Amino acid sequence: QRIRFLLSRDDYYHQRGYWVLASALRDAGLEVILGGIQTPEEIAQTAIQENVDIIGYRIMNAAPKILIPILFDIMKAEKILDIPIVVGGIIPQSDEAKIKKIGVKAVFHPFSPLETTADRIKEIVAEART
Repeated sequence: QRIRFLLSRDDYYHQRGYWVLASALRDAGLEVILGGIQTPEEIAQTAIQENVDIIGYRIMNAAPKILIPILFDIMKAEKILDIPIVVGGIIPQSDEAKIKKIGVKAVFHPFSPLETTADRIKEIVAEART
């Protein structure tokens, strides 16, 4: 079963990585749903509507330690906590520890190898499906 990956982001800037990742994941066999710029509420609603297997949230300017807990709270209310979340972008080390503790499955930093990123996403989905 093909993996449905929702890719969302928090701002209009720094778009290159977003598009490069989307292309690399498609090349790796994933179906990428481009959410574009979305709030946590919009991410949850898109995840439901598109029946995704995993959510990728690219955060560059906003505070991940604020946005991620909001996203998890909304997902809990919508009963979709079974959808794994991965985060990418410029994530301070202190925030990375906090969001992983909340439940983020992986954090990808700028220049993370694309093949490794795709492989890790596939592993996370395989774990979630079992």
